[in-house]
Amino acid sequence: MNWQVFGTIGYLSVALGIGALAIWLIHWFKQHRFLPYIGLVMAIAAMFCARHNSSTYVNRVQADPSIMLAKMAEAQRKKEQAMINARTEEVDNIQFAEDARGENLDKAGMDEVDLKYMKAIMGEDEPAWKKEKRKRGDATQEDNSLESKIGATVKSKGADVAALEEDKSLEPILLNEASVVLSQQLDLWNLNFSKCLMLIAVLILIIDYIRRANIYSEALWPIPLPSTWLDAFTPHPVVFHQPEVARRDIASQLSWFTRRGDQWVYFTERKGESADIKKSLEKLKNWPYRLDLIQVDDRTDNEFVMESTWYGRASFICDDTDRCSELLDYYLSQLKHRHITRARALQYVHLIWDCEEELSQEALDAFEQCAAVSGVSLYVTSQNNKGSSSRFAKEPASTPSEE
Repeated sequence: MNWQVFGTIGYLSVALGIGALAIWLIHWFKQHRFLPYIGLVMAIAAMFCARHNSSTYVNRVQADPSIMLAKMAEAQRKKEQAMINARTEEVDNIQFAEDARGENLDKAGMDEVDLKYMKAIMGEDEPAWKKEKRKRGDATQEDNSLESKIGATVKSKGADVAALEEDKSLEPILLNEASVVLSQQLDLWNLNFSKCLMLIAVLILIIDYIRRANIYSEALWPIPLPSTWLDAFTPHPVVFHQPEVARRDIASQLSWFTRRGDQWVYFTERKGESADIKKSLEKLKNWPYRLDLIQVDDRTDNEFVMESTWYGRASFICDDTDRCSELLDYYLSQLKHRHITRARALQYVHLIWDCEEELSQEALDAFEQCAAVSGVSLYVTSQNNKGSSSRFAKEPASTPSEE
């Protein structure tokens, strides 16, 4: 193989593409946060190098004309030889004296006048002075310049435009015809390979984002995607306890849920904090999020809260201690019924429990069992609220079959 069919930049683009595939393969078996982006950078560099090699190197590769002319001459010689061989087989090889110019038989039967005329035609009787004059006449070139036509004796010197007409194109790379065809094929494959790498890179980034979306410590940025897509790669935790060093504060976490297109109910005992949260979420009431935030009070029905969040109509804030316990208990009882029919919310519904009252382990277990397929999660913020023998929701509501 002739290695000149591809430039150095072209070989570099192939190496970068193979390296990107190797990095993505490693990421497939061993997840790492930055490997997909390293592969993306290498894929972009591979595409840039492939295009640069195609425009600056492969476009200069041409078939060597000397080789082509030699092949044409050889083909013509073989053709002529074949014709001679074919004619030789048909007629005898007879040669006559008249076949050559100036043979004696050409002069047979001529008198002196005819011989003199024949010599004049053949140039044998031409005087030396006449031959010299003919040479001088052939060397003289016709002057078609403007000065000679108007009879001027002094010629003006024109502008030197050699620098302007300088050929700036790069010299062609001369190869044989087979190498030229191979170079074009490799260039086409390399360009298509670089395009495929970009498509693979985009696909891997999308899959990697969806895989991380439900992981608290690895999620990148909120995008409103259907919850069924996110659950297909990484199911959302049904009961999640916020770590001691929280990645986001409560206001930021609620904003994160809203930007994902999820609905939520925020339970808190601090009324002043709820007012600050509502103020911080004012900007999300506009397009494209259009947050509809409702304050739970005595006139708000529990069923209205449940159905509004279930069908993605609104989010709620509940800052009354007794009402928080009542509303969460109602959610548990409804999830117990809907779990039987495997009903699922239109989009994720998050219940953020930010109260000092501890949840019993029985309540957490019942919630995790009932909400596993419903698209509802319980987000617990207090570190002391990891399951206890609290009075709250020890006995979850019974199912219709138990009644």
